[in-house]
Amino acid sequence: MNAKVTVCFQSESAAEVARQFAKQHALPVLSLEQATTPFILYYKDDFVELINRQNNTAIHVDFLSGTLAHRRQYGGGKGQAIAKAIGIKQYKLPLHVIDATAGLAKDAFVLACLGCSVTLIERNPIVAELVNQAILQAQQSDDFKSIHQQGFELIHANAIDYLKQLKINADIIYLDPMYPERKKSAAVKKNMQILQKLLGQDNDTHMLFELALQRATKRVVVKRPKGAPSLTDKQPTMSIESKITRYDVYVLT
Repeated sequence: MNAKVTVCFQSESAAEVARQFAKQHALPVLSLEQATTPFILYYKDDFVELINRQNNTAIHVDFLSGTLAHRRQYGGGKGQAIAKAIGIKQYKLPLHVIDATAGLAKDAFVLACLGCSVTLIERNPIVAELVNQAILQAQQSDDFKSIHQQGFELIHANAIDYLKQLKINADIIYLDPMYPERKKSAAVKKNMQILQKLLGQDNDTHMLFELALQRATKRVVVKRPKGAPSLTDKQPTMSIESKITRYDVYVLT
């Protein structure tokens, strides 16, 4: 991690949080001009972004505007594929969903907007910090209040370790493992390319899937690119497809 990421900040108002995070994770703190690592975690006055210096692109998480806010308003509600996969209409809300591969929290936010209580697990500290700062920013808005109250908790942890020590099983466990062949829009491709370069590929997905089957009480849902093979040899109960995505659903009860 240390060889890949430098922490920078825009002004003194963002400096304290930036320095605390850098100290916690043994990361260097430099000015933008001094940074030479492939990635920069940049604490701006309004949000935190991850800059990929190799192609001069950046990503950040925003729950109040942009694509996530648009998805919340116009995403299709309970009729969209992810809602069908989770079983929104079959089960009594609120469902407790563990998103064990939260990433930039796009799907977790959609599930929260559908009325689920969501626990987000992200093991990479940089990605978790992007989501954490977005949650802190969103909590200041009334638009986010209902989601916060019903449950939208981020935990920085290895999902396998977290599920092993879980005392109360979740209704649904949702998995979206890193997959290098995804074909999506240019904006999503940019996000995925940055994450793939930072994180690499998931090597323990099969172990996580088997553990999820033990820790979910209703369903395990695995997101796959449309046309991709199933995650394991275990055949899903059903698959629900959207234009570019497939959800393999393993119904447990």
